[in-house]
Amino acid sequence: MLPDHHSGQPRTTPHRVAVLGLDGVGTFEVALAVQVFASANDHAGAELYEVAVAGPAGPVVTRTGYATSYALLPDRPLAWAESAHTVVVPAVPGMFTPSPELTAALLRAHAAGARVVALCLGSFLVAGTGLLDGREATTHWHWAGQLAAERPQVRVHPGRLFVEDRGIFTSGGGTAALDLLLHLVELDHGSALTAEIARFMVAPLRRDADQAQHAGWAVPRRTPSLVDTLHWAEEHLGEELTVARLARHAGTSVRTFSRLSRDSLGIPPMEWLRRARVRYAKELLQRTDWTVDRVAAQCGFGSESALRYHFGKLTGVSPGQYRGRYGPARGKRPDITPQWTPRPR
Repeated sequence: MLPDHHSGQPRTTPHRVAVLGLDGVGTFEVALAVQVFASANDHAGAELYEVAVAGPAGPVVTRTGYATSYALLPDRPLAWAESAHTVVVPAVPGMFTPSPELTAALLRAHAAGARVVALCLGSFLVAGTGLLDGREATTHWHWAGQLAAERPQVRVHPGRLFVEDRGIFTSGGGTAALDLLLHLVELDHGSALTAEIARFMVAPLRRDADQAQHAGWAVPRRTPSLVDTLHWAEEHLGEELTVARLARHAGTSVRTFSRLSRDSLGIPPMEWLRRARVRYAKELLQRTDWTVDRVAAQCGFGSESALRYHFGKLTGVSPGQYRGRYGPARGKRPDITPQWTPRPR
């Protein structure tokens, strides 16, 4: 039986990640998955993950867009994925039904305890094995209706960035895959290491699973004023922040700023702020030995009880349980003075 990835206990061997390199696979998701898990090793200064591309013998032809392709040489056989702790199934444009070989490999891996992770259109392949029957899932919003029609046993959520249901993870398209991959690292090793990876990769503002996958057609997905203000807010989490103050910084009315937040993020601005403060608290709990009261003040919650309430509501555990589960950060700088550093833009 494979180790429980939720246990928080140190592994004696690296967590094995098999990224599937199938014929016709999209290059973006393959490269992204390898990059995120390899970056975790780099920033931790230890081999937390053994990550490799698994697939057929010999080179496979990738697909990028409609006309561009090049060869990819998997460095492990497909059978190697059956012994992995995590199996990542990238999008294979135009392939909506898994081959018998892929079906067998995924079913064996899942039966052995692996978490199965479908990125973008990879959800179709996982659904084709039957693993998503009776489960909730998502995929790229453009094809979500097709997935729901073809697989009525799957409860499809077209607007979600990513969905977890009993060890099966699915994501929307594009950067939603990045959101899910960072979430997996956070499940394994906590928020501090995840934040380092996101900042180093110059990732966009971190988003939670239930945030919107795309904005309405008539509304810009990211307006400069909104993004700049959210970065500014991340640098001032310890201060009193209201929607009115955020709107003033963005140069908009309160009503306009609230609308922009809902349209671009899928949540109200104060909900985004609450989540940002909890993420910051996670980092501080890992990187410092500060009391919960001091962490609460640094994050802008105002009181220890407020932090405990919001932290528990979002994470399902108490601050003390989180610190006990993930312990001191495994990053290269566990003793740095904590401060919220804005991601480079």
